[in-house]
Amino acid sequence: MQTLIEALQRTADLVVNHFYEELARLPKSRRILEMLSAQELAHLKERQAQNLLALARPGLSSQEHAAMAMRIGRIHAIVGLDKEELVRSRGILQELVYKQVGGRVSSQALARYTRRLTSDTAWQLKAWQAVEDSQQEVLQRITRIVWAAGSYTHFIDQVIGALSVHDEVAACAIGRPDAAGMFHFEAGAGGSSQRGGGLLAALVAQGHDISVRAGHPCGQGAVGRAWRSGKAERVVNYQTDPLVARWREMTAREGLRSAVALPLATPGQPPIAILMLYSAWPGGFVGPDQVAFVELLQTLLGCAVTRLRAHDGMPGAAVPVSVRQHWAALVRTGALQMHYQPLLNLASGRCGKVEALARLRDGERLLTPDEFLFSLASDDLLELFARGLHQALADRRQWLAAGHDLDISINLPPAALNDIRYFEATREALQAHACPSARLTLEVLETEAFSLDEGERSILAKFRALGVLLAQDDLGSGHSGLARLRELPFDWIKIDREIAHLDGDTALDALRVVYQVTRLGHSLGKLVLAEGVDSADLLAALAILGVDGAQGYVIARPMPAAQLPGWIAGAEAHGVCDARANESVLARLARFVVWEERVLLIAAAPSAARDLLKAAGFVALTPLAEALVGLGDVLPASEARDALQRDLLHALLDGGRESAAWRAALSRLMSAIVATAREAVVPEPVPSHLH
Repeated sequence: MQTLIEALQRTADLVVNHFYEELARLPKSRRILEMLSAQELAHLKERQAQNLLALARPGLSSQEHAAMAMRIGRIHAIVGLDKEELVRSRGILQELVYKQVGGRVSSQALARYTRRLTSDTAWQLKAWQAVEDSQQEVLQRITRIVWAAGSYTHFIDQVIGALSVHDEVAACAIGRPDAAGMFHFEAGAGGSSQRGGGLLAALVAQGHDISVRAGHPCGQGAVGRAWRSGKAERVVNYQTDPLVARWREMTAREGLRSAVALPLATPGQPPIAILMLYSAWPGGFVGPDQVAFVELLQTLLGCAVTRLRAHDGMPGAAVPVSVRQHWAALVRTGALQMHYQPLLNLASGRCGKVEALARLRDGERLLTPDEFLFSLASDDLLELFARGLHQALADRRQWLAAGHDLDISINLPPAALNDIRYFEATREALQAHACPSARLTLEVLETEAFSLDEGERSILAKFRALGVLLAQDDLGSGHSGLARLRELPFDWIKIDREIAHLDGDTALDALRVVYQVTRLGHSLGKLVLAEGVDSADLLAALAILGVDGAQGYVIARPMPAAQLPGWIAGAEAHGVCDARANESVLARLARFVVWEERVLLIAAAPSAARDLLKAAGFVALTPLAEALVGLGDVLPASEARDALQRDLLHALLDGGRESAAWRAALSRLMSAIVATAREAVVPEPVPSHLH
């Protein structure tokens, strides 16, 4: 072998130069070579010559050989050299070696070297296959993530985690631009300076701004071009592409040589986000297999972000990863402050329960969940829940010592139904603060990913066995359904504020919906609470409709724990519900909704209804009929009211609510209600202590 080594030392450079001349005649190899700078090509030739000599070393073990060959094969796969051309190129190399050294060395040494070249090709093919297998594995993992995605932040963290371990990806990042067009990465991993935070830290530290605006100096990189074109945009080599010169030094330092930017969007629509994939080698993500991989990846992720945005599963604005990290640190460093919003019992007019709501103190700012919640990773959310629950139960003990025995309600993230750690945190907090489990309500906000599978049912059953109450939050928000309301073990249902949104002519229909949801909840043995109540009139209407509880700014805004006892004292002294609101348009409409439903029930038995209502004219209702179908609590007594009452009853019994007679009578009723309410005394503002 020594003779072979000496021969290769004299001829290796010649072999390599001829080898690359031959490669330049192969279309796929030529494409790869054309991506390299002159310096990179010279370096590649030098490494090739070193590899030829390394294969001739007498002491080369099979393990060393395999590691060396698989490293090279992995690089060939990453830069897009397919198997057929890889095998062909290795054949060319072997022929050139024979031509230069075959007559100078023994047949035994040449045979041994040939076996090593053949093994080298086999190991490279194995590495090539491993890269292809890694593509399939990461796509399968991404597919599972896409279908399970419940929030944008959790989704992008999982996607980055899946991609960062893929052989072809040296670094990856995802983000969105702000209103000014400046791009912010929201999650990322990779880059050679891992101890310093990797690629994202390098971008921020060096001030390498990225814009999506064509006219901006920083808008010609792959991100900006992808955002504007809606297509995948590549940087085949940071060292030779003039459009990315401003990022050249940074990417070289991070060990990144090429990249592709993938706009994530619904086909034909503007991008929602951009995913960047970086390669450690020039020409990454341009081979046929790589192109197919990134196209499928782009399709999967585009579907996911489209669905998340459509179902309010992503924050409205990009939150840079540095801000996300800062907020996550605040959760763990004593900046969490729980505020409490009273829940009013509409039957008693008293407050016996409060909802605990998280706030983060960031210097002079007090951040609300709308600002930071979407940006927290899964472990951060668990920490927020555990710390918030401990703080809320500790505050409850202090109120109890002061004579205020209050129940606590707190939000349970949808992820908790797939993570047993939330149950353990709840059990531990109840024990630590000696709180009876029935005094704690966990509000579960359903999402599209809420699948009713056995795992989620099992964790819900554990909470039930623990004795805590469960509330279905935001019924009617777009995710919750009647099947879930029937099947899941909720004790409370909270009506989404949009259901009870009152807007001009839609007020009557909104009150009808609230009434029917309340009746449905009661028929299933559940209590019903309305949130987002912002007026005394609506509060009075909800009480008339039989809603059990309410919360909203008209009752009280969320407040620190220390302020709650004072608020309770003021509410008990002065009351919360304004009696004059019972004469408002909404209150009268609510009474009409109850009247309408009662008459419809009677109308279900026509013969009995006509006997009861004395259909021949409805001139003199009996006391029982007056109690059942009289409009006495909707409008004050008058001949006009009696006439309107007769017309409504005739229309409802003869033609139903789809008849023209009913619509005409209903229009007259609405006008009468508005006119009557205007004649009433205008209610005074709710006392300031209630806000």
